[in-house]
Amino acid sequence: MCDIVNSPCKICKKDLPLHLGDYKTAPEEMECYCSKHLPEKDVSIFTLLEDDTTLLEDDTGSVTFKQGWKMGIRYLTANAIENKEINFPNIGADWAVEER
Repeated sequence: MCDIVNSPCKICKKDLPLHLGDYKTAPEEMECYCSKHLPEKDVSIFTLLEDDTTLLEDDTGSVTFKQGWKMGIRYLTANAIENKEINFPNIGADWAVEER
């Protein structure tokens, strides 16, 4: 099982879709960043390779993420780093990951 949450951008508080695999990591063990506020270091940058429409977890509808959309995740704890393969954006499209 997994947990799906809307996690706020650390800077502007915009909700970002986050998938937490197997309940092994709490949302507080990570910082999320929208494409406008990506840090320069110590962050995984996810870039969509195709468009995707995702249903929001708060039942306010859906949002379409366009190819090239970016989201950053900074893993803050040893546990979050160990489980980073199962903690990622909750988007069904393929993405590329850049480690900074």
